[in-house]
Amino acid sequence: MKYKILELLKKNNSFVSGEEIGRVFNISRSAVWKNISKLKQMGYDIVSTTNKGYLLNNTVNVLNEYEIKNNLTTKYMGKNFLFFKEIDSTNEEAKRQAQNFAEEGLLIIAESQTKGKGRLGNSWLCSENLNLSFSIVLKPNFLPSDITSLTLIVGLATCTAFRTLGIPAFLKWPNDIIINGKKAVGILVEISCEVERINYAVVGIGINVNEKAFFGELEQKATSLFIETGAEFRRIDVLNKVLCEFEKFYIDFTADKGFVYFKDEYEKICLNIGKKVKAVSKQKIIFGTAVGISDKGELIIKNDDGKVSVVSGEVSVRLQDGKYI
Repeated sequence: MKYKILELLKKNNSFVSGEEIGRVFNISRSAVWKNISKLKQMGYDIVSTTNKGYLLNNTVNVLNEYEIKNNLTTKYMGKNFLFFKEIDSTNEEAKRQAQNFAEEGLLIIAESQTKGKGRLGNSWLCSENLNLSFSIVLKPNFLPSDITSLTLIVGLATCTAFRTLGIPAFLKWPNDIIINGKKAVGILVEISCEVERINYAVVGIGINVNEKAFFGELEQKATSLFIETGAEFRRIDVLNKVLCEFEKFYIDFTADKGFVYFKDEYEKICLNIGKKVKAVSKQKIIFGTAVGISDKGELIIKNDDGKVSVVSGEVSVRLQDGKYI
């Protein structure tokens, strides 16, 4: 019943009286009040005014099972999902589910993580009710050596989703999403594999959506969609856009097209290309100019020693003021 009342409130931009709600659904005003209370507990901002009734306010940050089920427009990514108010790590839960033979496309999403994971062993912090933390279980049919390409595809899909929302996002190899020189997204891809077979892959994505400010070291490094645009975004809309783009890219990627099919598109929005870079890979530091991406997704750096292909590691881009990001 509470969801029926929610739908009625969503369809109205003005107050709806308790009497009218009761008449529409043939329930008592006491039952109306109880269901309204349940919706408020779920995070919906509903104003109650004597003699006027109930008004549903801003719902940009509401995220729950109902919103996910009724707003995702993907073919299969996220159609099966598990939602948690708090969890250790969405990636860890996705791996647990994958080990129990979860189907491809399972979405694990949480309001908060106690042990959120980022790349290179870093932690990932996500403010409750403002941002997004989720993971996707995949069962790819390609070789473990192609996982580097998958990492780039995730970044490309996420960046493309932002750009369709009007956000001037760019990629920093391999999959950092940069807006005006600061990082807005964390992506971590983990796999379980054998010599020539991937058992499963887990794609973890953390997005700073409506975070209002960062402090300390993060102030110079991190940003959010709100900070960059001044507008609040409905988290469910951002989630849907990213999943839709990733699903589209992933279907093409696994249809024997490989990364080469996306290379030109990736290079067009890659900050590294044509810039002075510093790459830390396999305990080696490489300085040079990034000149392109290989067909397998490697970053190609040119310096006095020739061309070097970087498969993994941390790559910083030198800006005009001499700083690296």
